[in-house]
Amino acid sequence: MTTQTRDTSTGTEPEPPVHPLAQPADADARQLLEWFARGRSEAPVFWDESRQAWQVFRYEDYLTVSTHPQLFSSDFSPVFPVPEELALLMGPGTFGGIDPPRHGPLRKLVSQAFTPRRIARLESRTSAIGRELLAGLRDRDRVDVVADLAYPLPVIVIAELLGIPAEDRDLFREWVDVILNNEGLQYPNLPDDFAETMGPAIKEWSEYLYAHIAKKRAAPADDLMSGLVEAEADGQRLTDEQIVNIVALLLTAGHISSATLLGNLFLVLDEHPEALRELRADRSLIPGAIEETLRYRSPFNNIFRLLTEDTDILGHPMKAHQMVIAWSASANRDADHFPDPDRFDIRRSANKHMAFGHGIHHCLGAFLARQEAKVFLDLALDEFTSYHIDHDRVEFYDADQLTARHLPVRITRS
Repeated sequence: MTTQTRDTSTGTEPEPPVHPLAQPADADARQLLEWFARGRSEAPVFWDESRQAWQVFRYEDYLTVSTHPQLFSSDFSPVFPVPEELALLMGPGTFGGIDPPRHGPLRKLVSQAFTPRRIARLESRTSAIGRELLAGLRDRDRVDVVADLAYPLPVIVIAELLGIPAEDRDLFREWVDVILNNEGLQYPNLPDDFAETMGPAIKEWSEYLYAHIAKKRAAPADDLMSGLVEAEADGQRLTDEQIVNIVALLLTAGHISSATLLGNLFLVLDEHPEALRELRADRSLIPGAIEETLRYRSPFNNIFRLLTEDTDILGHPMKAHQMVIAWSASANRDADHFPDPDRFDIRRSANKHMAFGHGIHHCLGAFLARQEAKVFLDLALDEFTSYHIDHDRVEFYDADQLTARHLPVRITRS
């Protein structure tokens, strides 16, 4: 048993003991995968004093966390008051931060806006936009896959879907970059200068969206934002604040998941040239390659949840108001569900990965990301006979090497 004593030299309490499997700081992709493997093997669920949270690694436990919102809540406000700067994305009552029974009616209203006709139009428009982007690169033998393709494609598609001018996409990039650079999507673990760096961008963004909602209320069009304005169920309509939150989620989580997936396809296929050769020979393998890329290199690493009550559902006595970090990227490497999980296999069957989460908060932009990736990869295989990543110049947003900021490649065409 460890006994803590006061450090009399400084008059402060000593640091609490750190678990041998405490989350490594600034770990790269390889180090994180090694940590996941140790966690699944040695301590599938443990209290991490350094993070003040339960760490969860295995597939079945991830499912438990994501499918029991009555225990594992997405609303952190009882313990972690949401900063004003983040209220647009995850304040109390926002789409990503509420639980049943309030979540169901809101999801029902949102689903009304995603009409079959709107969804059906997306694939042809995605293809047309992709062709335009590629045509603009034909005088170049070097491109930045992120800046030239993976970023603009999904943001133009989402902007058109919502009815927001595509020429404003540079504004979107500025806002999304602020969120990524400030770890805004890793609440409640925020940097010290969060308010100063995030505040102005969020204020500017919210004012922009509220102005567009006002235009749609005055003159509805055949677009998703107008659909959200007009959606009604049981006499209830979405408020402007709720619409802003939903649109913000699509423009961040939806855009980030799509852009990350498109960049990751280039990275993973560069690492596995045999899979790339198979795809060139048989385009019917593209959907499987996309699902395997999602499993093998997920757009998001984890989910955060707050315990609502004491429980031992994961085999340990857990207390109300403790945080839980469930690692989807680790669940996706669980050998109990994915044979030979560290092998990239575009023919993998029953690939029920957790890349987009699970349960009621399954990623709102998942269908967009899959469709855009399918169109994008098919077009890229037509356009480029080969490509080579300049690995010395690749830049990532974070040490985990999950999301590329710049992905320079040298390309050849037939």
